[in-house]
Amino acid sequence: MFIVEVIPLISLPPQVPQLLSYFFNKSLQKGAVVEVLINNRKTLAIVVGATSIEEQKASLKKSDFQLKKISNVISEEPKISDAQFKIALWLSKNYYTPLGLCLKALLPPFFLKEDYGLNIANEKLKDNAKSSIHNLSILLTRAKTIIKDIEPEIKKTLSQKRQILIIVPEISVAQYFYDYFAGYYETALIHSKVSQKKYYTDWNRVANGEMEIIIGTRLASFSPFNNLGLIIVEDPANETYKSDMSPKYDTPDLVKKIAEIYSCKIIFVSRILDIKTYYLIENERLEVQNNIATRQLNIDTVDMIQELKSGNFSLLSRNLGEQIKEYAQKNKKILIFSSRRGYSGVLLCENCSFTFKCSRCSVPFKIHRLPVSTLICHRCSSTQQIPQNCPNCHSYKLKAAGFPGTEKIKDHIDHLLQSNGDKTDIFVIDSSFIKTVKAENELINRMKESESYICIATQMIFSHRFTQNFDLIGIINVDSLTTVPDFRSEEQLFYQFEKLLDFKPNKIIIQTYNTDSPLLNLLVAGEYTKFYEKELQSRKIFGYPPFIRLIKLSFASPNKNESEYEARILSEKLKMAISQRKLEDRIKLIGSSPAFVEKQKNLYIYNVILKISPEQKPDEILRFVPSYWAIDIDPKSIL
Repeated sequence: MFIVEVIPLISLPPQVPQLLSYFFNKSLQKGAVVEVLINNRKTLAIVVGATSIEEQKASLKKSDFQLKKISNVISEEPKISDAQFKIALWLSKNYYTPLGLCLKALLPPFFLKEDYGLNIANEKLKDNAKSSIHNLSILLTRAKTIIKDIEPEIKKTLSQKRQILIIVPEISVAQYFYDYFAGYYETALIHSKVSQKKYYTDWNRVANGEMEIIIGTRLASFSPFNNLGLIIVEDPANETYKSDMSPKYDTPDLVKKIAEIYSCKIIFVSRILDIKTYYLIENERLEVQNNIATRQLNIDTVDMIQELKSGNFSLLSRNLGEQIKEYAQKNKKILIFSSRRGYSGVLLCENCSFTFKCSRCSVPFKIHRLPVSTLICHRCSSTQQIPQNCPNCHSYKLKAAGFPGTEKIKDHIDHLLQSNGDKTDIFVIDSSFIKTVKAENELINRMKESESYICIATQMIFSHRFTQNFDLIGIINVDSLTTVPDFRSEEQLFYQFEKLLDFKPNKIIIQTYNTDSPLLNLLVAGEYTKFYEKELQSRKIFGYPPFIRLIKLSFASPNKNESEYEARILSEKLKMAISQRKLEDRIKLIGSSPAFVEKQKNLYIYNVILKISPEQKPDEILRFVPSYWAIDIDPKSIL
């Protein structure tokens, strides 16, 4: 008889042991798949190791529990590689997530399905792998030249008979890279929309070492690499790299661990450094290759306050309006960039200032006019017809207010062109107009066929900066890009502006209500180093990344009083634990508070924020957090 240790593929509370022991009449290999009983429910589990009962007789006699027998053996052959075990363990420790859940996240959707035999890579991993930070280099380049700039390193790695992983933030970007490299190399494309049959075929070919280049979204990082030699991460500061589902990992940090496991090189490729990478460069003396020439660009900043004072109440300044007409007449391509979709941000009553809000979320409805006039909640997607009068005072004086969305901008530009007798095509790219990848591709193809057009777009357009060019770019209201009270909002403005430059415009017109903003002046001048240095000083003083790690603890309940009570109780509990363990110098607690959007989908959300020093292990304090609380380490936002 043998004692078999397994990892159940379910979510066990992080506070309890993640390895469970069972007995079986034969030894099983590490990575084998079995079925076990947990609370009389059958659960899949992965074998970690097996030892003879004879070797553990002494410890078994002292134990106060009775071992259960393994219910069934699903596969005696290993289905999990050593690398996958190491990645799952790192995810579990770094993001305080149940080990079984982390291991399950690594598995493909066809795992153990009938007719899908699963191969695992048999690569011998090195035990003395050095930290990935020593293998990390930074490449600053434009979107249009990125392939030319990374190809020498790719050819060098392939000449060593080693595989390459290219991680990108979005499916359309993955397709762009795949279309190029698949013409020259054995290339796999992996993302959530790939068919299961194709995913299965590529998975096994990656494991067998037949695939030379693996391209995909963050899902591709879990591929069973045979001999990984290089990882390239495009746009490492992109928010989509942070997983919204447990384990809530950050992809750039994950691939650093993967590079450490496989002893391979990493290249972060971007148009501009993010603050975290800038800090790494300054402190770790990382290699940086800058292929971007000094900016030479015509940028106009328009004061919208002066426009109002001079009698122009349009969304478009006179400068931007005239430039749109001029560029359209010359058959040029124009991009109007907006941070908002829909028509307008809020519907309110002019008589009593009543604001129409979603009953399920504590946010105002957004006004949409296409295809019909509707109020839509951007949090829960609830909809309702625009009412005839105010439910508070019964006034009929209802008006749209707030930042304009893409629909309202389109109305204004339609009117502008009609008054000029121009019939230039207008395209809108945002998630309200485009629901599927197919619809997005069709619209982009129509744009390519058009010699001249105006594109009104949100951040969705950034996926196409590799292939699209615009002669003129107008930013309707740059102030709306920094309205979220989050410490990263100003950094995100710099990041988005640099992405706009990838479209190679001849001219950019920025509309603002605050021309004296120091941030805007640094943005226009391209003086990022000054911004970084100032921002790092502020973050060090107030305790924000990269000097500390943030942890967001969230509790949600349909009862507001319950959420508030639970948050207050946990806050006091953690204060006591920090004090008793004398962790005040390494852990700072920000007391309980409602989320920025307190009510979402009929649930009231309260947060407790922890700031911990980078060397502090999160589990030392997180083990006091009840299992029904959501834990997000290194969150995208603390709001």
